[in-house]
Amino acid sequence: MTTLYRVATAYSYDSTINRLQQRGAALADLQDQLSSGKRVRRVSDDPAAAALAEREQARMQRVQTDQRALDASRRNLELAESTLATVTDLYHRAKELIVQGGNGALNDSDRRTIAQELDGIRERILELANTKDTLGRPLFMGLGTSSSYGKVFQNRVTAALNAYHGTDNRVVDWLGISGQTAATGTSLPAVIDGYPIFVGNLGIEVSTTSSTATVISVENQAPALVTRDGNGNLGTYTATFNGSGFTVTRNFGSGPVTLPPSSVTYSTSPPQVEFEGLLLTFSGTLVAGDYFTVQSAPTADQSIWETLDRAIFALQNNQNLQDNLSAANAQLGQRLDALMSARGQLGDWLNRADSMQSAMKAREDYHIQQQSELTDLDMVEAISRFQTQQLAYQAGLSSYAQVQRLSLFQYLA
Repeated sequence: MTTLYRVATAYSYDSTINRLQQRGAALADLQDQLSSGKRVRRVSDDPAAAALAEREQARMQRVQTDQRALDASRRNLELAESTLATVTDLYHRAKELIVQGGNGALNDSDRRTIAQELDGIRERILELANTKDTLGRPLFMGLGTSSSYGKVFQNRVTAALNAYHGTDNRVVDWLGISGQTAATGTSLPAVIDGYPIFVGNLGIEVSTTSSTATVISVENQAPALVTRDGNGNLGTYTATFNGSGFTVTRNFGSGPVTLPPSSVTYSTSPPQVEFEGLLLTFSGTLVAGDYFTVQSAPTADQSIWETLDRAIFALQNNQNLQDNLSAANAQLGQRLDALMSARGQLGDWLNRADSMQSAMKAREDYHIQQQSELTDLDMVEAISRFQTQQLAYQAGLSSYAQVQRLSLFQYLA
C-alpha cells in the first residue's frame, strides 16, 4: 500500500525561503573569510584551532620580547664599544705625552704644557667613563650604583696635595658595584663592569700565623669602601680570631686603629670575615689567637686617573721625573691591556648578538607559520567553494522566482 503525503504549498515556500537564507548566510560568511584571509576569525569558528593559535601567539610574543631586550642590549654594547674606542685613542695619546714629557731637552714650560693636555685627557676619560645609555643608566656601572648623581666615577677633593691626590687635591671614587651580569641563551648584558677597565685589580697579600687555618680567597667586595692611605695604598689590616669572631685593626703608619665591631661581619658556613669591602674566606679550623695580616701587594694596579694624576704631578713639579713617568707609562700599559680585553669581550658579545638574532628570527618565523596554518584561509580552495555556492544560490533564486508565480488559490492550498 502506497502512502501519500500532502505538502502544503505555503510550507514548501517557507522551506525554500529558509534554505535560500541559509545559503545566503553561508555565502556571506565565506565572503568575509575571503576579505580577511582568515579561516578562524572567532573562537566559535574552530575552538581547537583557535586554542592552538593562541598558544602560538603567546610563544611568538615571548620571542618578540626577547628580541626587543636583545636589541636594547646590542645598542648598549655598541655604545660601550664606541666609547672604549675613543678611550683607547686617549690612552695612546696619553702614552705619547708621557714619553714626550721624559725628554731631557724640555724646559719647565714645555712640561707644564704637556701636563695641561694630560689633565684634559684625564677629564675626558672621566666623562666617557660616566657615559649613560638611553634609559639614563651609567653604562659602566657593573651590577648597580650607590651614586645619587647618576655617576659611577666621581671626583672627590682630598685634604692634602701629593702625587696620589693629583693637581687639585682630587681623587676619583668608584661608586658602582663591581661585577658583570652573565649572558644567557636569549640575553646579553645591558651594562658593563667598568671597575676592571678603568680602576683595575687591587693587589693584596695575606700572611698568617695559624697552623690549622689558611686564607683561600680574598675578594674586593666593595672597592669604594676599602680604606686607602694618602699614596693610594691599602695599608695593613690585622684580623685576629677571638673564638667567636674577629677583631680587626688597620694601620696606615700613624698607629693601629680598631674597627668598630659593627663593621666586621663573621660567618661560619663557610668561615668568612668581611670588613671595609674585603672578604676573606678560610679553610681549616680557626683557633682563638690566630691572626691574619692583609696588605697591598707591590704590583697593585692603579686607576687610570691615579696614573695620570701622578704623571701630571711629576711634570708640574719636576719630582723624580724619569722614575715617575716610567712608572706611569707602565701602569698606563696595564690599563690599556685591560681596556683591549674589555673590547674583545664586547666584540664577542656583539657576535653572539648576531647569531642570537638569527635564531630568534627563525623561531618567530616558525610560530608565525604555525599560526598561519591554523587560522589562515586556503584562498584557492575558498574561491572555488565561493563560486560553487554563489552559482547554487543564484540558481535557487531563479527557481524560486519561477514557482512563486502561482495564483493565490494555489498558495492557500
